[in-house]
Amino acid sequence: MLRWTLLLSGALLAVAALAAVDRAAALDASASVPAAPSAHDAAAAPGPIERAWLRLRGPPTIGLQVGHLRAFDHPDELAALRLNTGGHAAGLDEVEVNRAVVDALAAQLEANGIHVDVLPATVPPRYRADVLISVHADVSPDPRRTGYKSAHRRPARNALEPVLKAHLDAAYLSASPLSDDDANVTGAMLHYYAFSDRRYLHAAHRATPGVIVELGYLSNPDDRAWLTDPDGPADALARGLHSYLADIGRWHPSMASKTQREGGSGVLAWAACLRSPASCF
Repeated sequence: MLRWTLLLSGALLAVAALAAVDRAAALDASASVPAAPSAHDAAAAPGPIERAWLRLRGPPTIGLQVGHLRAFDHPDELAALRLNTGGHAAGLDEVEVNRAVVDALAAQLEANGIHVDVLPATVPPRYRADVLISVHADVSPDPRRTGYKSAHRRPARNALEPVLKAHLDAAYLSASPLSDDDANVTGAMLHYYAFSDRRYLHAAHRATPGVIVELGYLSNPDDRAWLTDPDGPADALARGLHSYLADIGRWHPSMASKTQREGGSGVLAWAACLRSPASCF
């Protein structure tokens, strides 16, 4: 009992110390002209206590699954999917497009203090994270078929999945030239194996919000032009993820501190802040 009391006291002292550092930093900056906020600074800046609590929790973790990557490595429970290596069109392999977008997206997220797990087609058993996004591109026999679509498992496995999907859809459809292809969401998307934790061991934990996205059609010339420049789709997805994490109080641009970018989290981040407060702001 004494041990838990000491741990709780230490955590409260840590929050108070970080809040004090926040207040001091605000006073030091009061004489300067504030910089204009960036595009994803729309959320109100957290107060000292909220900032301290966010820092103690450490950076959020986002899992980015590269659709179809190393599908041949699927375990026996997913053996039927080992030959599902993705679509092909105009000399392009879907898995390569997926990987390029994930790499660009991961770089953006990590630059903003967010921890990223890049995952292959097989996700770790009962994978836990703040978010799991499965990144795919579509192919159709009809070259006129165009658009973006997304889905979480139906019914949703947790209350945050519809919120996550709404943020991703709004950001992607506003940033890309693509139309909404929601009418063509498939059963395979609504019952995606990586979100089917009651059927498979290698699936995300039920508490991990998961969404599968189809970024456009490789078989459509206009969609393909958008998809082959990975920075465009990556930036659109990053906007949605930043917006979602800010909405649920899990992240704010001000939390992209030097300490977090260098891998500090939780008590380690707190200790680093106490040693060098300037490194946290």
